[in-house]
Amino acid sequence: MRSLLKLTALCVALGAWACEGPEGPAGADGPQGESGPAGSEGPAGAAGPEGPEGPDGPAGDRGPAGADGPAGPAGRDGADGEDGADGQDGADGQDGAPGAPGPAGPAGPAGPQGDRGDQGRDGADGRAALFTDEELQITIEGADIDAEGHPTVLFTLSDGEGKPIDAEGFYTQGAVSLAFTLAWQTEGGSLLSYITREATGGGNTVTQATSDSGGTLEEVDFGGYLYTFGATVPDDANLDANHRLAIGGRRTLEDGGSVGATAVLDFVPADPGADDVTIRPYTATATCNNCHQGLGGHGGRWTEVASCLTCHTEQTIDPESGNTVDFQVMIHKIHAGPILPSVQAGEPYQIIGFRNSVHDFSDVVFPRPVTDCTACHAGAEPNRWQVAELAACASCHDRTSFTADIPAGFVRHTAGAQPDGSCSNCHRAQGSPAAVIDAHRDPVLDPALNRVGLAFEIVEVTNVAPGSAPRVCFTATNDAGAAVDLALLDSSEITLAGPTSGIAWSETMRNVHLVAVAEGEGHCVDLTVTVPADAEGSVAVGMAGYRYLPYGAERADSIGRENGGNPVVYAAIGGGEGVAPPTYVDKALCNNCHGDLALHGTFRNEIQYCVTCHNDTATDAVVRPPEAGAPASISFGPMVHRIHAGEHLQDPAIIYGFGGTPHDYGEVVYPGALNDCSACHVNDSWQAPSTAACTSCHDSDAAKAHAALETAPGGQEACGVCHAAGREIGVDRVHGF
Repeated sequence: MRSLLKLTALCVALGAWACEGPEGPAGADGPQGESGPAGSEGPAGAAGPEGPEGPDGPAGDRGPAGADGPAGPAGRDGADGEDGADGQDGADGQDGAPGAPGPAGPAGPAGPQGDRGDQGRDGADGRAALFTDEELQITIEGADIDAEGHPTVLFTLSDGEGKPIDAEGFYTQGAVSLAFTLAWQTEGGSLLSYITREATGGGNTVTQATSDSGGTLEEVDFGGYLYTFGATVPDDANLDANHRLAIGGRRTLEDGGSVGATAVLDFVPADPGADDVTIRPYTATATCNNCHQGLGGHGGRWTEVASCLTCHTEQTIDPESGNTVDFQVMIHKIHAGPILPSVQAGEPYQIIGFRNSVHDFSDVVFPRPVTDCTACHAGAEPNRWQVAELAACASCHDRTSFTADIPAGFVRHTAGAQPDGSCSNCHRAQGSPAAVIDAHRDPVLDPALNRVGLAFEIVEVTNVAPGSAPRVCFTATNDAGAAVDLALLDSSEITLAGPTSGIAWSETMRNVHLVAVAEGEGHCVDLTVTVPADAEGSVAVGMAGYRYLPYGAERADSIGRENGGNPVVYAAIGGGEGVAPPTYVDKALCNNCHGDLALHGTFRNEIQYCVTCHNDTATDAVVRPPEAGAPASISFGPMVHRIHAGEHLQDPAIIYGFGGTPHDYGEVVYPGALNDCSACHVNDSWQAPSTAACTSCHDSDAAKAHAALETAPGGQEACGVCHAAGREIGVDRVHGF
């Protein structure tokens, strides 16, 4: 290009010189002009006149040649070589220069996308974009053991509505921490864990089953994961045996709370498609939750009994206490608590847990007879408990020796030393005093008693008027519907109470069966108690009574009582049908824990009858010793609240009963969540705040003072202004699940 410019300048110079025609003679010197290269240095002087010669334009047309130099930078180099006057011609070349960059170069490639980790952190602020509820579900899609012996499991995480959950908590609320266990079933039916550790404590080193560590978690889809265990199964593992894999998860929410969930899969590694895998259950989670209302072990992540069995195996020992934490043994002993022979002998039943925390179960009181095995076993395999097994039997009978060498403090098994597996030879399911069912049955249910049953029914209540004694007619029948001779009863009573809008008074007539007269198909009695002269509204009339078992036995010789129930009817003062009081609780809910609620010698067992005496104004003043302090309220609602709150109260409930006997409920441990009011209450009745109800649990001086300040001189309470359901600090926000 540079040569082309020089050539162009040379041609222009020669052309300009040839145009000076009048100087012909001088033109004869043309040959010398051909030595132009040397003469080209002359135009430095001649350049001035040549400038106005516009006809040189054609030479300017050669600009397109300049345009052919798309390599604009080279053109700029040429400009550097334009010396002297030639620089003006170079200016024409500059017109072509803008055209050179005309075609825009292709767009450069997009910069690389930021790595996912950075996106995840940026996205944390926007994780609520995928709205999920605060629940957690784990679903196992399948499990296997790879060629290297590493167990693998494919599973999903979701909320209560099935929406996927991010385990890291970047895209959905709450990170989920996970734990994985794996066990196999022996020929004897026990589970043994593949994953164990050595634990040291109290100078002992023991083996313990545990959860896997060192594995890898891979996200295969949003909410879907593949976990590969860090542990491997032994080369000689029986992959034809039943296996159980469990996943425990805990989702930590933004408010600091957490929710747990568990998933369990029973499978045969050698036959992944097997659908008849059977690992016998001890009990069902739903049965446990009758009392526990949401089973959750070890921080809440293990919520299914089936998962507990993968670690609480016969392998696992507590090194400090030496106690096994094998599930069936540990659970039996925990629920037996103070009736364990070992505890009665002065040895507490303890398990040392995480960070050397001491868990003492010596005071745990089962809320029904501990011999009621169906309380726990009915929901899974109902008859399994009827098969005698040494580990289970010795867990409660823990000071009976089944060996030839009898340890100190133990008693010899009646039949002497016996090998494991032989228990059922003598202790069959039923049919003898040594049979499992017979030995654990409530004595009053013994068929040998030949019970015929007893039931009371109130047929009619009349003469219900202020200042009057009502007349009550009733029947007493057996299970066949035949009348029972009242002379066979050992006790009977009728209670009159009112008003039903809020019972404030009650009176009871004892030994009704001794004075009632036969009338029609039943009996009638004129009560010795009267309706108050100023009474209004409706009254409740209830009945109770019993006879000793065996029939005809004296109290000292009896083994129990057969009661006739607690019928209650309602009558309006002045005549007519009465109005029943509101229903706050349901006995069926009580029986979830208590089995068959029965108090005061087992013959008062219906809530509608309990509240006639345990009314709004009732206290233990009649039987409380003067030195025991101010009388305690025995109003049904507050009293039951305080009993169940037990260990959490600042001022534990001590109530005096029959004969001035003190009942201290300060060590009661409620097995469920105390703020789950629906465990006992019905019809959302717990959502009506009141001083009596609230301060029965919230019993600090500050709480009582607060309630007093919010009560008007006339007794009107302002609790609902702040604590009614739906309010910012309403009871529904802190109670109920």
